[in-house]
Amino acid sequence: MTIEPVGAVALLLGLLILFRGPVVGFYILIPSGLLGSCAVLFLTALGGAPVQPAHLMLGFVILAMFAQPGTTGEVWSALTFPREAFWLLLTVLWGTLGAILFPRIFAGAVYVSAINQGGGEGSPLLVPLGPTTGNITQSVYFIADLVTFLVCYVFAKNRDNFNVLAQAYFIYCVLNIFFALVDLATFWTNTSFLLDFMRNTTYALHDDTVIAGMKRIVGSFTEASSFGGVTLGTFGFTFRLWLGGVRPALTLTIAMISLILLVMCTATTAYVALPLVLAILYMTSLWRLIRGPVPKTVMAFLIFAPLLFILIVAAVMLIPAVGDQVWAIADEMLFNKATSQSAEERGSWNKASIETFFATFGLGGGIGAVRSSSFLLAVFGNLGIIGCLTYGLFLFLILFRRSRKPLDWYVHEVRAAARTTCLANIITCSISASLIDLGLSFFMLAGLACAASDTSNVPAKQQEQEEIPNLLRAGLRS
Repeated sequence: MTIEPVGAVALLLGLLILFRGPVVGFYILIPSGLLGSCAVLFLTALGGAPVQPAHLMLGFVILAMFAQPGTTGEVWSALTFPREAFWLLLTVLWGTLGAILFPRIFAGAVYVSAINQGGGEGSPLLVPLGPTTGNITQSVYFIADLVTFLVCYVFAKNRDNFNVLAQAYFIYCVLNIFFALVDLATFWTNTSFLLDFMRNTTYALHDDTVIAGMKRIVGSFTEASSFGGVTLGTFGFTFRLWLGGVRPALTLTIAMISLILLVMCTATTAYVALPLVLAILYMTSLWRLIRGPVPKTVMAFLIFAPLLFILIVAAVMLIPAVGDQVWAIADEMLFNKATSQSAEERGSWNKASIETFFATFGLGGGIGAVRSSSFLLAVFGNLGIIGCLTYGLFLFLILFRRSRKPLDWYVHEVRAAARTTCLANIITCSISASLIDLGLSFFMLAGLACAASDTSNVPAKQQEQEEIPNLLRAGLRS
């Protein structure tokens, strides 16, 4: 194991978590999920696999959480049937067992795009199914996802702690914008080397690509597609808070900046997923209007969104400079993308995932056995029919289960915003993700979306005046 200089800072922050407790821990853990291009240490025993800051911080948060009385009992309670964590636990157990057994039982039965030892990149060539270090590393990551969901779910059962998670993720949204602006500034001033300390992972970095005169924004991640997926989630979270009337001026500002960066990042996945997310938000807003009175923000969205869409289409069609730029980006990122070598390679990965599903008689190859180009196909290839059912139930409950007891206005809106981000993440991953791991940030928000807050129903106006904290100030105070 080798520790990077930034790892020493991370260890100091970890000690701070142990001394100050889980509240400070979550304010550090959740924003650290942005550092996708950063490694705090490398595991030489696993071929130099990098450990990202969020995973290291998660370990310290776990220690701080279980130092609190009653945490163990709350965790066991969360794992009982038929709660969300129960189905995720079954998925983890099945996938981990499969990672140990199935690559050996079905060795050589099918050719797959295996996960290499050096950092998780997929091989351009298909190789026979068999055990790899990817089975170990991906199983560890998936177990970390389960633990992340549990600690967030248990922590957020208290109303004050629920606010902590909501505020920490809002800080995450703001910092994502900050890193994007730093990425652009350092690129155009030829000072990108200033970010080398945090761009030290073994994953391939694509931080200097220009498309149709526009720099592909990567922010604190390794490539534009990762930044686009995260930014779509931050846009969904803050925009849904605005629709609910939560700090409308602040949340709308962050949402619009995120939307602009999303358009500028030139990520194909984001361009495909954004219209779907907007359509879902519009349809759900329309459904809320049909059911009864809605906030002024919802009415504004329903009225002005179609008008804004018409204005954008008119600008593209009538202003040559705008139209030429849009068509240049579309031609590069959408139309030519389908015939590129990368698309052909990813198509072979998807085909291999489907073949793995049938070659293993529907059992799957086990976690980390096969790399795909879609989250859905990766689940089929790695987890088989049993894992698909358990994982699917977990995701379904996150998105659609409602609380059995009344929730106050603020809790209801934050949970809805968290579900929106989870849905956006599932959509983007279904388009282009290679693995079954949806990321620590997804499971943090999933825990927030499912948390059974102990608060009772409070009138909306009273909540807005008395209960809603200043998101940024509260985060900095803690």
